[in-house]
Amino acid sequence: MISYRAVIVLMLTLLVAVSMAFAQDPGMRGKSSIEIQFGLWNEMKAGNELTPAGVTSAAKSSGFLGGLSYSYWLRERVALSLTTGVMAGEASSSAIFSGLSEQRASSVIPILLGMRYYLLEREPGEAVRPYVAAAVGSFLGFEASNSVFSQSAHSESALGAKVGAGVDFLAASWLKIGASVGYNAMTDFRTPVGARSNYSGPDFSLGIGFLFGGLQSD
Repeated sequence: MISYRAVIVLMLTLLVAVSMAFAQDPGMRGKSSIEIQFGLWNEMKAGNELTPAGVTSAAKSSGFLGGLSYSYWLRERVALSLTTGVMAGEASSSAIFSGLSEQRASSVIPILLGMRYYLLEREPGEAVRPYVAAAVGSFLGFEASNSVFSQSAHSESALGAKVGAGVDFLAASWLKIGASVGYNAMTDFRTPVGARSNYSGPDFSLGIGFLFGGLQSD
């Protein structure tokens, strides 16, 4: 029941945003946007293994993605973007026969520079703006482990890229609501982070952006 209510609230919010936007004529050239994003990244499956020494291990990621994005519209249909986010993950292992255990906490943070290309020419009062996007950058991995006898931490980076598509709903000259899907591709970490060396996979996110600045249309 809660999920149905959330979907209904989201749909009503978008409808209100679209209806408000038709009363606006927001030229985007020269504008900037700070956008808060939240959604789901590819959730990793948890696994368990029992070795002859009685060791079990498990690894999973929460699948939750939070992020922050800055965009600048070079032209009405082209925007430059800088995006960062974080996905929480975890891994743990324990030796059943010895009673020893180890806990590890990890996170992966992508920092990507890219561009959005809006597919349609803006018409006066247009509220819905679909786009395609591509970005490249680094995926930073961080992990800390804690056991009875020691504590350790390590970090490293891997090259990566993202392609995707989405739609912006212009609610006002200063506000937009967005939804996007994408696919993240990255090289392997040299040392596993959260018991995984690679976090490539799809994501889905919603965002609320605050617009400011702007230039007069040519």
